[in-house]
Amino acid sequence: MNASMRAWATLWLLALGSSARAADLWVKNGGNDSLDGLSPATAWATLGHAADVVNPGDTVHVLDGSYQGFYLARSGGAGSPITFHAEGQNVRIAADNGTTPDGINVEGAAHVVIDGFVVDGRTRAGIRVAVSQFVTVENCHTGNNGRWGIFSGFADDLTIEGNEAHHSQAEHGIYVSNSGDRPVIRRNVVHDNHANGIHMNGDLSQGGDGLISGALVEQNVIYGNGAGGGSGINMDGVTDSVVRNNLLYDNHASGVSLYRIDGATGSKRNVVVNNTIVNAADARWCVNVNGGSTDNTVLNNILYTYHAFRGAVTIDASSRPGFVSDYNAVISRFSTDGGDTVIDLSAWQALGYDAHSFVATPAELFVAPGSDFHLLATSPAIDHGTATSAPTVDLDGSPRPVGAGVDIGAYEAQLTSCGDGAVDPGEQCGEPGLSCTDPCRSCRQCVCALDAPVCGDGRVCGAEECEADADCAPGTACQGCRCVNPTPCSSGIDIGRPTLALRSSPFMLRLAGEAVIPKPWTGIDPLVHGVRVVVDAVSGPGGVDATVPGGTGWRVSADGKRWSFVDPAGSHAGITRIVIQDRSKRQDGLLHWRLVGRSAGSIVLPDVHRARTAVVLGDASECAAVMWNGPGQARPRCGGDARRIACR
Repeated sequence: MNASMRAWATLWLLALGSSARAADLWVKNGGNDSLDGLSPATAWATLGHAADVVNPGDTVHVLDGSYQGFYLARSGGAGSPITFHAEGQNVRIAADNGTTPDGINVEGAAHVVIDGFVVDGRTRAGIRVAVSQFVTVENCHTGNNGRWGIFSGFADDLTIEGNEAHHSQAEHGIYVSNSGDRPVIRRNVVHDNHANGIHMNGDLSQGGDGLISGALVEQNVIYGNGAGGGSGINMDGVTDSVVRNNLLYDNHASGVSLYRIDGATGSKRNVVVNNTIVNAADARWCVNVNGGSTDNTVLNNILYTYHAFRGAVTIDASSRPGFVSDYNAVISRFSTDGGDTVIDLSAWQALGYDAHSFVATPAELFVAPGSDFHLLATSPAIDHGTATSAPTVDLDGSPRPVGAGVDIGAYEAQLTSCGDGAVDPGEQCGEPGLSCTDPCRSCRQCVCALDAPVCGDGRVCGAEECEADADCAPGTACQGCRCVNPTPCSSGIDIGRPTLALRSSPFMLRLAGEAVIPKPWTGIDPLVHGVRVVVDAVSGPGGVDATVPGGTGWRVSADGKRWSFVDPAGSHAGITRIVIQDRSKRQDGLLHWRLVGRSAGSIVLPDVHRARTAVVLGDASECAAVMWNGPGQARPRCGGDARRIACR
């Protein structure tokens, strides 16, 4: 953004500040904009009304239903953002906002959070952010929109995190444009868009300096894009930025492109590190560098394509000054003239590139080429990367490095194996005392034999409780019976207004609800004691049991009524965000929570017919639970399949 525009925007945004006390506001279908909006019973009807009156620190809670979009031109403050939060899993923007041809439009604003909306089928963008600062778009679903899923222009310090952006009809899934600096694009799933998955464009013709600088693009899963051209990650006039820990597969154009068409200069001084790029048979090059894009670095990447003659890296003469590429696992095809001439790895190395790189195929690298891009235990990518510029976690949020060195690609192989004493995701038996077939190369591939716990022996088999009171014959192997799972909550307190969405792969969890926990509270202080969340079934395997401890990642508001936890890495069973609010003003002891989890990993879903949820907020008695009814039964009920369940 140029200096005059930035100065004007800053002064104008500061002028919008307000000293009004932060409020919880409500919107629902059937509400009334003439009411006060301070409770579900007195909720407003329209998002547009909320957007016109909201003040710094306010949270607008939106209940399930279909709504016209909204245009927000008001600002929060540092530490007191304006938040629009979808309370359920089905808060849909079913019409453009009435001012622009977009679903949600944030313009001339600062310190705003847009959280959890479903925005499908809008005329132009599902969500648009323009001439704004410190805006976060998170946990939203955008699909089948006319041009873009999520768009920004002249937006500094923008965060786009934890969203799904798919099937944009004319252009891109996520589009950051017009010289907005320091965007963070993290942990999104971006797929099946007509052009680019993620597109960043300085676009000099629109004003500003024509450059996007300081971008961070990390931990995204990007696939099936580019039928109409483009890249999985496209960078036009992007400088001093980092692209790391992304998985790009089955895209139909380029993988990562650094170039200049609309930007003020080529894309310079960027680092592309620890990505996995596997292009489709009709795709272009894995890494494409041209248009005077100098001083770029490409390290620790897996670069493979199924195309008949295109390959790992293509670069033109104007972009070669300062170019560094090394420690990559590649297909042996390269080009120094934009793809007109193809050379092999040996010839490429003779030019001074990729001295430590090597040729490898998907079958040698991955657990399951095409579906699971974690590294085989025998993968040549393990420990063969460089620590230079390597991130400290991988796409799953697992630590990096593990072992003798940094692994190549988006995933770091963890030291998990059957018999290591840990029950790992996807492992089909518990610990200890198991044996495995095939031989057990990693727990994701292992099927354990019958040297495992049996019902009635007092041993634990994964998530199952194999004890004397289990509902199977004593001595029966846990693999073959349905054992009763212990309940984490026996308080008898029900979760009110519960909603749940759980996806198996890539893992996603969204949970909301509330409960009245009688006072005086003895252990409820998430900042100190943390929170435990369990989603499982009465019997059988699967689900999530996550304990997020107190301490790091937690914050509490000045009045002690709101606790929030943020961990982009999802270090605790994939949990990335928790918000807990004390609403005793409405009803003594009332606590409301919402929780989000995401990772590129996978879980087994619990039995949808016997699913349940429990939240432990303090000591053992300060908890609440809900037993979900099966599909087609009375609410609260669950529905779904082996990939996804939704409950409300």
